Amino acid sequence: MPALVVAAVLAAPATASAQEPLAIAREYLKQNAAQFGVTAADVADTTPTSIYVTASTGVTHVNLNQRYNQLDVAGGHVTVNVGADKQVKYAAGRLLKVAPPASTAATLDAVGAVESAADELGLEDPERLRVTSRRGAETTLTDGGISSVPIGAKLLWHHDGNALRLAYQVTIDDATDSHLWNVTIDARTGEELARDDWVDHDDLDQLEQRLGGEAEAEAPKLAKAFQTTFTLASPTPVNDGSAYRVIAWPAESPNDAVRSLIGNPADTPGSPYGWHDVNGVAGADFATTQGNNVHAYLDQDANNAPDYNSSPRGGAALRFDFPAELDEHAQNYREAAVTNLFYNNNMIHDVLHRFGFDEVAGNFQANNYNRGGGEGDYVRAEAQDGNGVNNANFGTPAQDGGTPRMQMYVWPGSTTTFGLPNALTIRGRGGAVYQAGWSRFTPAPTNEGLANRTLVYAGNGCNDAAYPASRPARRFIAVVDGGTEACTYLQRVLVAQSLGADAVVVAHNAEGAPPVLTGSMIDIAPVIPAVAVSQADGAAIKGLIAAGPAPRANLHKRAEHPGIRDGDLENGIIIHEYGHGVSNRLTGGPGINCLGGQEQAGEGWSDYLAISLLMDVTKDNPDGPRGMGAYALFQPNRGGPGIRPRPYSRNMEIQPFTYDSIKTGGWLNGTTLALPHGLGHGWAAVLYDMTWDLVDKYGFNPNVYGAWNSGGNLRAIQYVMDGLKFQGCFPGLVAARSAIIAAAQERSGGADTCTLWASFARRGLGYSAVQGLSADRNDNTEAFDTHPNCRRAFQGVTPEPAINTVAAGDRVQLRFTADGYRELDVFAKGSPYSRQVDCTTLQTVTPGQTTITPRPFPIPLVGELRVNDRGQYTFPWRTDAAWAGTCREVVATVARTGAQFRTYYRFT
Repeated sequence: MPALVVAAVLAAPATASAQEPLAIAREYLKQNAAQFGVTAADVADTTPTSIYVTASTGVTHVNLNQRYNQLDVAGGHVTVNVGADKQVKYAAGRLLKVAPPASTAATLDAVGAVESAADELGLEDPERLRVTSRRGAETTLTDGGISSVPIGAKLLWHHDGNALRLAYQVTIDDATDSHLWNVTIDARTGEELARDDWVDHDDLDQLEQRLGGEAEAEAPKLAKAFQTTFTLASPTPVNDGSAYRVIAWPAESPNDAVRSLIGNPADTPGSPYGWHDVNGVAGADFATTQGNNVHAYLDQDANNAPDYNSSPRGGAALRFDFPAELDEHAQNYREAAVTNLFYNNNMIHDVLHRFGFDEVAGNFQANNYNRGGGEGDYVRAEAQDGNGVNNANFGTPAQDGGTPRMQMYVWPGSTTTFGLPNALTIRGRGGAVYQAGWSRFTPAPTNEGLANRTLVYAGNGCNDAAYPASRPARRFIAVVDGGTEACTYLQRVLVAQSLGADAVVVAHNAEGAPPVLTGSMIDIAPVIPAVAVSQADGAAIKGLIAAGPAPRANLHKRAEHPGIRDGDLENGIIIHEYGHGVSNRLTGGPGINCLGGQEQAGEGWSDYLAISLLMDVTKDNPDGPRGMGAYALFQPNRGGPGIRPRPYSRNMEIQPFTYDSIKTGGWLNGTTLALPHGLGHGWAAVLYDMTWDLVDKYGFNPNVYGAWNSGGNLRAIQYVMDGLKFQGCFPGLVAARSAIIAAAQERSGGADTCTLWASFARRGLGYSAVQGLSADRNDNTEAFDTHPNCRRAFQGVTPEPAINTVAAGDRVQLRFTADGYRELDVFAKGSPYSRQVDCTTLQTVTPGQTTITPRPFPIPLVGELRVNDRGQYTFPWRTDAAWAGTCREVVATVARTGAQFRTYYRFT
C-alpha cells in the first residue's frame, strides 16, 4: 500500500554525507523507504523529473520518479528537499510497490494508443495522425484534428494496485471543449486505465445555486468604499512609458475601486524588459496586449485562438486607455476588459516571481532570459471565452514549456433571477416589451438603446434577396428567422449591417429559451448588435410586421437587468485561475501534474492567492466575512458570500470548517463538501486564519513587492509558496500543513513554527491529526493540539490529558509565565478561549451531535489578566454555571512565540 511521509518538522533534520543533492535524495529514499510503505528495492531506480534551487533559501528541490526497466512508473513520485547544509529538510510524496509485470511487450504503437484514447474520450476519429518525433519513451504526433496542439504519447508503467501494466499516457488538448486530457491506455489491449483533466474547472452545480439567489448569507451592508489610499506600484519599475486603465491592485473588482490609469507597472526582477517584450532586447516587441508573460485576447467563438483584431492596441506609446461604462453589458467594453486581463496576468507573474515562482520553478514565460527552466509557456489568456458562462478555468500542461490556457467567461447571471438581459420595445399598435437574449460576436444593446427604428422582416436573412425591396435605407432593425441550416448567425448580421440595419433580432425556431448567438470571429467583427427572442415572441413580432404598417421599436438593455458582467474585471477570479498553474507547477516540480486524490486542495491554494495578494485592511476584517467572486455574482462588496459554501473568516460562526468537515456528510446539515471546490475552500479557510495570525504578530504590509519578512501577510504568502515546493505529489491536507511548517522552519529559523502550529491546530490540523491516504476523504482524524515543542503548562493545574474538576460557575485562577515576557499584550488575538470537548475522549465534539460541522465554537475566556513584576501572569477565569455536567478545553496562545497553554476541565 502506498504511504505518505510527513516529516517531524521540529526534530533535527536527517543528516546526509556531503554529496550532491540528487545523490543525497536517492540515499535518503533508500534509508527511509519504509516510511513510504515500500522497500529499498522499490526505490533502487529513480529518475529526476526536475531539480532546482530556491535561491533565497538555498534549498534544492529534488523531484524523483520511480522507474522499472528504464521506464517511468506513473504515480510513483517523491520530493526530497535538501538544504544548503546538505541535510534533508523534508520529504513527501507517494511511492509504489514495484513488482515484475506479467508482460513487458506492447502490441499497440503510439498511433494506436492515441486512437484508443480518442475513442474512450468520445472524440472524433483522428485524421492524418502520424508521428513527428520520438525521444526515448516519448512520442510526439500531429494534432489529428482533435487537439489544439500536437499530441504526446509516453510509454510507461501503470500501477493498478497489484502489478505493473505497460501503458501509454496520451495528452490531448481537446480542440472542441475546455479539456486538457491525460489518458492512460493499456499498451496491449487499448483499454483506458485512468484519465485526468488538467483543466481546473469550477463546480457548476454549486455555482448554479448561488446564481439562483440561494446563497447562504447576504453581503454585509457596507458603504461602497472605493480604494483611494493605496495603489500597488513596483519599487523597481521598467520605465517603458506604458500605461493601463484597470482595476488596480489591491482592489479586487469594481466593487472596490474606480478604474485608474497605472503607469510603468512592470517589475524589473520578473519582467526586466517590460510586459511587451519577447526577445530580451530593450524596446517593446508588441504594441498590443501581448508579451513575454501573457497574450490576452478575445475568444468569443471558442476555437482556442484569438478573435479577429481582439488584442487591444496601445500604439507606440503603449497607452491602453479604453472606456468602460460598467452599468452596460460587458460586450460594450471589451478592450477595457482584455486590458484588465493582461494587467492582472502580468501582475501575478511579477509579484509571485519575488516569492519564488521563477524560471527554474516552472513559471510562465515565452523567453526565460537565460535564467534556466523551460520557456515558450506564456499564458494564453482568453477573455469572454465562448466555451461557457458564469465560470472560468485554467489548463496547465505538465511539461515546463507547455503553454497554459486561461479561459475567462462573462457572467450574465441567472435568468431566473434577472430574466434575459435585453428587450425589444415596440411602440404604438400592438406595443409590447419582448425580452431578448444576447450575442457573443456583436456589440450589446445599450441602456439608451436604438429608439424609433422600423422593424423589417427578412426571412432567413442570409443574403440581400431575403430583404423586402421596400425596406428603409437606414435606421431599421432586421428581424430574421433562427436556425443555422441556411447560414450562420454571423452571416445574417453582416448582411443586415451591409444593407444599413442598426441591429438584428433573431426569432428562435424552436421552443424554449432563445439561444446565445455565436459565430466565427476569424477575420471580421460586426459593429451592430444582435439579440434573439423566443419562438413565441418572434411569431408575435413577425405578425405585427406582416399586419402593417411596419411598427417602430427600440432595442435596448433591460433596466431590470444589472448588465452582463465580465470575470475579466474581477481580479480575484483571474488570480484564482492563474493560481491553478502555480500550484500545479510547484507541486512535485515542473514536468508533472500530480495534484490528485480526494484531499486535493488546488482550489484552496487558488482562492488563497486571490484573497491574500489583494488583502486590504481598510476593507477586510479577519473576523468578518470575505467572499470569493462577489462582483461576478452581482453582490455589492467583497464581504458577499460569493461562489463558495461559506465566506472566509477567522470567526468560526461564519466559517465553521475543521479538518473532519471534508468527510462524506461532514459539512453543515449533513451535506458533503463538493470536490474539489468545497474541500478546497476549507483549506483556504485554514490558510486565511494563518495569514491573519501572522498579521497580528508582525503587522500588515500592503506592498506585496516588499521583502518576505516585512509583514505578516507577506510571510504567510511566502510560507505557502515554499510549502508548495516542499509538499510532494498527491498531498492531503496534513501533508500540505507539514510542508508549510517545514518550509517556514527553514526560512525563518523557527521564528514562526509554533505560531503556525497554533493556527493549524485551531482548525483540527494539529500535531496529532491523521491524514490516512490522500485518495480517501473519510480516513482522516482531526486533532486540535500543537506540537510538543510548542506546549507550555499552566501552573498549579494537572496538565493534559488529565482533567481538572471545578464547580460550574466558579472562578478559576489560571497562572503561567511566558518565557520572560511580562507585558499585558501577551495573548494572541482570540486567545485565551475555551471549547467544549467530550468528557471521555477529550475530542472537540458535542456529545449527542449527529453532524460533524460545526464543531463547538471557541468562546473567549471572561476575566481580567494581571501580571506582576516577576512576569507571573494570573487570569481569573469566570466559568458558566450552565456548563455543569460538561467538559471543556482551555487554550491560551502567546502572541510573540505561538507557544500554547492547554488544559481540560470537568464542571460539576
